Amino acid sequence: MLEAKVKFFDIKKCGYFLRGNSQPTLSSMDDTLMQLNAWAKDGREFVNTTCYEADPDNDLRNTYFCDLQTNDLNGDSLLILWNEVANDNGIVYGMSPMERPGQTDMLTTGFGSTPAIPGFPSYFWFIPSQNVFATVRFTHSMQGKSNLDHYLNGFLANKSSYRVENNEGTVIGYSADGQPNNNSSRLHSKFYAVGRKQEELEAELLTNLHKIRRIIRRETLSYTVEDDRRTLERVFSGLLGNTPTFQQARSITHELQFEPNEQQLRQILSNFSELNTNSSIRNAGFIYNDGKRIMLNGASVSFSAEINVNREENQIISPRRLLQALTQQRSDLLRPLEQSVFEVEEAVS
Repeated sequence: MLEAKVKFFDIKKCGYFLRGNSQPTLSSMDDTLMQLNAWAKDGREFVNTTCYEADPDNDLRNTYFCDLQTNDLNGDSLLILWNEVANDNGIVYGMSPMERPGQTDMLTTGFGSTPAIPGFPSYFWFIPSQNVFATVRFTHSMQGKSNLDHYLNGFLANKSSYRVENNEGTVIGYSADGQPNNNSSRLHSKFYAVGRKQEELEAELLTNLHKIRRIIRRETLSYTVEDDRRTLERVFSGLLGNTPTFQQARSITHELQFEPNEQQLRQILSNFSELNTNSSIRNAGFIYNDGKRIMLNGASVSFSAEINVNREENQIISPRRLLQALTQQRSDLLRPLEQSVFEVEEAVS
């Protein structure tokens, strides 16, 4: 059994679209994965499975295809990508955690004379029947959502069999047979996915931005943590001579007068959706001028899960084994998708 962080995303677009249309004229999510698998396994070398132009100056590095497995019964697929990380000709640097600030010596690890692309894998579980996918992150892997965005958009635009090229090899459009037609130059490629339920929550809050009067934050505090203890002491300051000692964690709710602008609201939503289980923040939300409370739990579907799969040391988990494990636990893993979009709490009288 391996613990994984699972996060779901809604697939909003995947394929080739006429301007202004939300439905694809050509292709789909499962078709894109099938095309990608065929292209990446046509005999090319690993280094030639990139799909977009890297931009190291802006921390955009290459992404490569590792493998893909599809379940023919339910249509689910497991895609594994390799995400290149910063390195110095194959040498990866580190710093000693026990040194004092100001130390300039770096620790190094490398691959010797063996050519290598330093990086980490990412695992993506696609469920086309529900128009969602999930990132499945283990301790040896990274989430890689941004890399996936660049990779699939690069594949759709530059590598799929639907591309129409001119005599110089420049892509000038897309069609079912790769030949120009009346619509080919009007089609554009797009893959776009957002955190599960994020758009619906944003729409609710942005529509009622003028009504927001207060922000709510609920967090769990531990008396053994100095900053948390100071907060607990402030709660009892002026009420008790000595702050009680708590052996177990305690939950606390903060409310503050706050009328966010649109940029602040979007930043709060984005940061909340990225919180992991290690965060002390348990929930957050806003109070309207009529007392209605909109809580952010449910804004993203992310959780920890024990996946019934093992991994050999220095090995990527095979997509077949991981997809089998996810399929066995499919009902339980998909159940959080049934949660409401966001919480509405009754006004406090």
